[in-house]
Amino acid sequence: MSPLRSHRFRCLPRYAAALGLGLALVGHAASLHAQGAQKYGFQLSVLSTSIGVGTESTGGFGLEPQFRLNRLYRSASSGVVSLGIGAQWTTHSSGADEITITGAFVEPRWVPVLPYERVFPYLSGRVAVLNQSNNFGTSSSGLAYGAGGGLAYVVNRRVNIDAGVAIIRQSFGDFTFTRDGLSGAGGFDPFTTYAAKLGVSVGFPR
Repeated sequence: MSPLRSHRFRCLPRYAAALGLGLALVGHAASLHAQGAQKYGFQLSVLSTSIGVGTESTGGFGLEPQFRLNRLYRSASSGVVSLGIGAQWTTHSSGADEITITGAFVEPRWVPVLPYERVFPYLSGRVAVLNQSNNFGTSSSGLAYGAGGGLAYVVNRRVNIDAGVAIIRQSFGDFTFTRDGLSGAGGFDPFTTYAAKLGVSVGFPR
């Protein structure tokens, strides 16, 4: 082997390493850009959750709109932290009983820097102030808190498809029965449930 060939052969791993590092940096930059492409966002999701009634839980479906601050914090090494402020509404039926849950929540998210261009996993938290109303008694207020995660798919610079789930600890205050044949006070024991959603988010401005 000639000295020239030997030199080129020995340098090839250096060139490959430099190329790989360059591609990784470009991938990280693209990831960071896509995760915070717009300063604000609006997301509308179909929401599924449950409410504990006695020893049972009753599932239900509803809607969840939220406004997101997409660039609360971001860096090339730590990723992106965003904050959502929104509302939730679900209905739950069990036999003749019907319960509606409404409320407002805050949802922080952290998206790590990963070498993906369209798919971004995230971790999230959730704190909510809730109200339950029903067809058998008075309404009562409640609280919920928990954490979870999800996956966002980038359709284009403005639109994402978002799916997530959180494990929630939830409680409501006591209520008074108003249905014929029932009297006195009732209540919901604190319970652990879930909040699963699938939605679309739109970022703005460009």
